[in-house]
Amino acid sequence: MKKILFFNPPLYFHQGIPKSLDVSVPPLGLLYLASYINHYAKKEFNAKIIDIGKENFSLKDIVSIIKKETPFVIGISSMTPQLQGAVELAKNIKKHFPKSIIFLGGPHISADPDFIKRHSKLFDYAITGESEITFLDSIIKLSKNQKIQKIQASQIPLDLNKLPIPDKKLIKRHLYNQAESMLFSRGCPFNCYYCSRPSISRTIRYRSTANLIKEIKYCYPFCNGKINFQDDTFTLNKDKVVELCKTLIKEKIKIFWECNTRIDLVDEKLLKLMNRAGCQQINFGIESGNERVRKEIIHKGLFTNKDISKVFNWCQKYKIKIACYFMMGHPTETKKEIQDTKDMILKSPIDILGLSIPIPFPGSPLYDIAKKDRIVSKDIIDKFVLKKLGEGYSGIYPVYTPKDSNKEFVYSQLKEINRKFYLKPKIVFRKIKEDFTSPQRIKSDFKDLFSLIFRGMSSRKPYIIQKQK
Repeated sequence: MKKILFFNPPLYFHQGIPKSLDVSVPPLGLLYLASYINHYAKKEFNAKIIDIGKENFSLKDIVSIIKKETPFVIGISSMTPQLQGAVELAKNIKKHFPKSIIFLGGPHISADPDFIKRHSKLFDYAITGESEITFLDSIIKLSKNQKIQKIQASQIPLDLNKLPIPDKKLIKRHLYNQAESMLFSRGCPFNCYYCSRPSISRTIRYRSTANLIKEIKYCYPFCNGKINFQDDTFTLNKDKVVELCKTLIKEKIKIFWECNTRIDLVDEKLLKLMNRAGCQQINFGIESGNERVRKEIIHKGLFTNKDISKVFNWCQKYKIKIACYFMMGHPTETKKEIQDTKDMILKSPIDILGLSIPIPFPGSPLYDIAKKDRIVSKDIIDKFVLKKLGEGYSGIYPVYTPKDSNKEFVYSQLKEINRKFYLKPKIVFRKIKEDFTSPQRIKSDFKDLFSLIFRGMSSRKPYIIQKQK
């Protein structure tokens, strides 16, 4: 039986020690991939997952692990922020095991497939998109000494029911957040200008309700009914969501869940049913409080500010927490339009706020805009990877701010909004109440509050607010 080792790299290594931003959630993509191999080729392969940041494995530790496991193939999955870590990891492996076979997968290579050509000495093969089927097919061919292409576009799984439930025995489940990460669907049909998600897959597919319920029951002992649905747009197919909710209610399965969706894809009837089925929080991607910016720049123009207010009122009525994502510094956004976002955030009944500045990642229209505006260069990714911009991700990778409102203004507004929002008595009291029921969160919440007061930014944010040169 041949061993397959999958690595989830940290953001980077500092003197061989991993440095990560957030390792509280299991690597769901790798769990699907490893579980698929172990399910469909268990007599030929045995896949394992090494979450480097979570288990704090140094580069030296990784050499020891590979010596012990002697893997047939190594897989590394990387988002753009993890590229320094992925490259350092691959260099370390090739240094000690020059004949090792390394695959690169994940969101970045899907958006930037030429990356592997530029770093061909480190990575032998790459698979873009959802790679379960194609990766297994590739390692079977390699085991038979057959040739495969260096870069392959994946064959996406159309029937999600054929994917095995992610096997939690592949990770140390107790090390992560209690809430279980789960998917009801895959794919996203939208064209938000800051997002590279369509480069992975635009094809929308849902699992059957019975298949999802099976996973919920399997995961219940790990999560005690707390579930975070990671779908890009959970309520895209309302009929599927209605069926799920009615099944949960009928079978008296008591879960406490949250999901991501859009303002224009919920209505009062659906929200009421979702809450009856255990929905406690919805994360809405609104991105701007100005309708022109949403419609012309972000390409989220199917809902108005009145629609937003109406949905917020329904959420309050049915006691669903309102979490919202906003950005400031969109292309052509004026100071007046930034003020519209500020007003919406501070005057709306939002419970949880995610406020950031647009980050130009490859594969997104924003990346092309940023290149045109000379905010990023053609070789920005390779400079970032080789640490020519500096070590790490926070404060290193470029962000986008428009010419009409200078960076210092955008940063000052972001700081002010964060301070005013998170120091609201309602928000503070809620945090205190939550910490009493979850003592392990006290340290991280205190750290966040300190950061918000003195930096104007959560300690968990992926960049540093600093005065721009």
